[in-house]
Amino acid sequence: MSRFWYLLRCPAASPAYNMALDEALWRTAACRARPLLRLYSWDRPAVTFGYFQKFPEHLGAEDAVIRRPTGGGIVYHGDDVDTTYTVVAPPGHSLHALPTQESYNLLHRAVAAALAQKSRLANLPAIPRGGYECFQNPVPGDVVTEDGSKLAGGAQRRGRNGLLHQGSIAARVNPEQLIQGFCQVFDAEFAEYALTAEEAALAERLTVEKYATRTWNRRIA
Repeated sequence: MSRFWYLLRCPAASPAYNMALDEALWRTAACRARPLLRLYSWDRPAVTFGYFQKFPEHLGAEDAVIRRPTGGGIVYHGDDVDTTYTVVAPPGHSLHALPTQESYNLLHRAVAAALAQKSRLANLPAIPRGGYECFQNPVPGDVVTEDGSKLAGGAQRRGRNGLLHQGSIAARVNPEQLIQGFCQVFDAEFAEYALTAEEAALAERLTVEKYATRTWNRRIA
């Protein structure tokens, strides 16, 4: 497994832009030829929900409820709510080649290594995720406390573009701790990354044309 990674540190951004940038990075993964860890935050309280879910009508302001490009359930975001990160691996990389559960487990080992409190990966039967809030229902490979409470989860999408993993940790985690967790598990060496003009333009276009639209967020899954 390649030890050379990119690290992208992003300022707080809108919910629609955060999801758009993740898709833009996934679409352009082959051009970078190495995995990328993105650390980011939110400019307002927000909720994301999975690609296959119906729009959660019971939730608040519509412009802060965004459909993710990955699966999973409902996740709340915002100051002092969670820590969010994304991993994008190019096509052909070993993370992309692994079966979904194995790559999920491996990425969550890095998260578990970053957490100061005792934690482990959940080992339990899978449950349907369709209508559930993610942090109320651990699934196999999630990071949980010793008593089984969920600390971190994620969702993936894979295809010819490579692997997109969107992760959320139910605590504010020092970014350096998370980076060190990835260094420990992947023996990773990070190089700071800056968006190219093409990546930035694609993210802006996807924000306006997709993630900020009713067509996308209220689509029938």
